[in-house]
Amino acid sequence: MATTWTIAIDWDRDGDYGGTYDDVSSRVISANWFLGLRQPYKDTADNSILTLMLDNSDKRFSPENAGSVLTGNVRPFKPVRIQSDDGTTVRTHWLGWIDSIEPTVGQYGERLVEIKANGPMQFYKAAEVDLELQENKRTDEIIEALIKQVVMPPALTQSWVLGREGNSEIGQTTRLAAISASTNLGSAEATGTLTLQMAADNWVRRGGHTDLSKDSFDVYRAIGDITAAERGRFLFSREGKALFWNRHRLLDDDTIQTTLDDTMTNMTYVYSGLEQIKNEVIVICHPRTISEADDQTLWELGDAIIRVQTGNTRTIYVKYQDEDGNRIGGRDIQVDDLQFQQGTATATVEDKATSTELIFDNTTGEKDAIVTKCVIKGRKITDFNQMEAKSTDQNSIVDYGRRTLRINLPSIDDLDAAQSIANFERRRRAQPRGDVTAVTLMSHGKNGGGQHAHQLARTLGDRIVIKETQAYHGQGTDYETSAGYFIIGEAHKLSAGATLLETTWYLEPVPTGFPWKLGVTGRSEIGETTTLTY
Repeated sequence: MATTWTIAIDWDRDGDYGGTYDDVSSRVISANWFLGLRQPYKDTADNSILTLMLDNSDKRFSPENAGSVLTGNVRPFKPVRIQSDDGTTVRTHWLGWIDSIEPTVGQYGERLVEIKANGPMQFYKAAEVDLELQENKRTDEIIEALIKQVVMPPALTQSWVLGREGNSEIGQTTRLAAISASTNLGSAEATGTLTLQMAADNWVRRGGHTDLSKDSFDVYRAIGDITAAERGRFLFSREGKALFWNRHRLLDDDTIQTTLDDTMTNMTYVYSGLEQIKNEVIVICHPRTISEADDQTLWELGDAIIRVQTGNTRTIYVKYQDEDGNRIGGRDIQVDDLQFQQGTATATVEDKATSTELIFDNTTGEKDAIVTKCVIKGRKITDFNQMEAKSTDQNSIVDYGRRTLRINLPSIDDLDAAQSIANFERRRRAQPRGDVTAVTLMSHGKNGGGQHAHQLARTLGDRIVIKETQAYHGQGTDYETSAGYFIIGEAHKLSAGATLLETTWYLEPVPTGFPWKLGVTGRSEIGETTTLTY
């Protein structure tokens, strides 16, 4: 069966891509898209991106063309989707939002338009963490709490927006957002193997230039911290869903999806790239100190005043810091020493890890309240006494020189846990090996042939085998492991009227020593074919 490609832009942002002009496939000159990671062992994904080159001879994609059939709709943040149908399966290959629209200029020019689009990562980076203290929570539970702080355009999430026509008719134009609709959380691969005693209290920027605010982490950086503590991965799928993999996801997959035996168009191979070798791994952990007294000053108004108009409430956002101006965490938060120049109001706070909402209520007052003094108190949480765990491979250091990897993990507060992580990373990086970092495949975009079926079906997390004669890679009897890889990133280019499909898979090698697995031959002989893992 021939493959049919559908590239659509949801111009009216209603979520169905069924508008009169939504299907732009016939106008596509080329489409380039990417998702996932380009380098192995990274914790969080690179940005998912798409570049479309479209025929704009009738100027319908020129945003300022008042005579366009799309007048008023050619704007950023319109959802874009790429799908294929091979006669058996309809697959989504990319989903995101328009970022920019760039028509080529010149009355007698090419009459094209370049549309660039991004995936969900932009919204994760745009949201500052405002989370309560996380105590004794699994890594996936903390990530779920973080994702709930992200707001994305409603057409993709179909979430409810109070008072906005078209997004507030429950059961008609929208639905209440469910975390399962936009993530893989709840699945076995997304269940964290690590429970953190405390998190979110030190997600703050303490240093930097004097003109930079010492803000809290953005959500994506906080997710990166949790993912790094887990030694897992955080990526975005073809459908734009957030994917969290626990650290066992890439240690416990036995299923080989395909073997490329000299059947790739191109291959990037390196043996013993010196940047890949890490024979001294240092993990920085952050033990916490919590003050015994709950009357420590976390914030005070100082010389300023706050006016709260009669009949109103007013919310002030305050961030905790110590007497030296260092951003810190807090718990057991309370308002103290509240004074007024005139009027009165009640003050309440919400327990948050690094900041709080200070809410003044003057709804029953007879005149404006002017606050002249206010102190937020509670228990201080600090992590100033950082410690380092180190793991070294002396033979590798002698052979290849000292090659250090430093990993700073704010959410790890236990030295033994840090040592386990250091040992884990040193074991998989200390010795040289031949690695394929990327492979490229080509096929007819419509008629298929070659590896076309795998270009359509294989995606992030799939396990493959690479065998190549000239480099003599994967020629031994242990090729399924020594030449085994997981796809961690995928890039595609569709061009020449959708007749040429070029695919590049970015790869990470499977572990050379698999964890023990009950009853599985080759993985249950302790000390022989396998090893206990972190």
